[in-house]
Amino acid sequence: MALPIEGFSVVAQAHRIQRLLDNESITAPNSTALSDTHIWRCSFMAQADAEKFLQTLQELGLNVSLGPDSDAVLVSEFDRSVEPYCEWLNTGVWDKAVIAWKEGTRPETVTAREGWDPKVGSGLQFHDPSSMQSLEFLRLENNIEVFLNKKTGKEVYLGRTSTPVDALFTTASQIVRKHDVTAGRPPLSGSPAAEVSKAAEMLEKVLSELPNWWNALWFYGKSQLALGKYDAAYQAFQHAYRLEKNVEAILRELAGTCLELRKFDEAVSVAEAALALDPGNAELLGNLALALLLAGRTEAARKAIDAAIKIAPEDRINQTLSRLLTEIEEGRRDQPESLAALSKPARPKKWGFFKLPWK
Repeated sequence: MALPIEGFSVVAQAHRIQRLLDNESITAPNSTALSDTHIWRCSFMAQADAEKFLQTLQELGLNVSLGPDSDAVLVSEFDRSVEPYCEWLNTGVWDKAVIAWKEGTRPETVTAREGWDPKVGSGLQFHDPSSMQSLEFLRLENNIEVFLNKKTGKEVYLGRTSTPVDALFTTASQIVRKHDVTAGRPPLSGSPAAEVSKAAEMLEKVLSELPNWWNALWFYGKSQLALGKYDAAYQAFQHAYRLEKNVEAILRELAGTCLELRKFDEAVSVAEAALALDPGNAELLGNLALALLLAGRTEAARKAIDAAIKIAPEDRINQTLSRLLTEIEEGRRDQPESLAALSKPARPKKWGFFKLPWK
């Protein structure tokens, strides 16, 4: 008896894996599991997924790394490699299919899924790292990654059993960029908010696998900022900053979120740290001026905004901030207590009355 080898297949000696299946310590991670009297197999389209399943078996006490009598091995359909080396499994080719059987038995029959045809085989194609360069990621459909083969113009599908971290991150980050919201702007609503909420869920899955990936934390923070969830955004940006101290974008978003939460003194410290990374940046000088203004330090804010305008006199945002400062200095605007207060109109100028010089 024999079993087909499709993609990257984890093949185990049946009597050694059966106890784990019987007591439900493990279940097959997908619907490809097959077995005969001697061997059991589960197939994967991604090698990383097969290796992750082997790691699970190892944690449950099976030998998956030492031959020649390991409990389970990884078999590639594409080159018929078997890792680790073992002496209990044979592989062979039948038309376009690859099959495997227990050493000492004869492959007179094949236990396969319904519709399997050795003249067709699995239909899977192997993409080595160099050929992957011609694939452009398009989208994620459930746990299936969809790529465009730029050479042929055809779509390529890669089914995953583990979390497709890269695909989730790429999809989610594109959505967050599409609906970018900065501090001081109103949160999203309607369908844009629903899209960003889905992106946030994707990023949560990414972070469950890679909790210390600062880039994923940054995009998660941006998603929360766009949804008006400022505490969650603050926590994400803070975590990202603890991991990466030299990325100005982290500090910029953290400072803005501090302003939303009225943590004005902290916003000043964060804005100063951002400016230290790029001292001549007019945008960062303007951000510092805004933080200083909301912290009530108007003289320092004036110096910062004047320096920013000197560097980039056409920057309209900094020009607006300078005007707001002038209104405060002239007494036509109260000291703002929040970012939102800056959008309120100033009081009109007071005009003096003078006695005309005639009798």
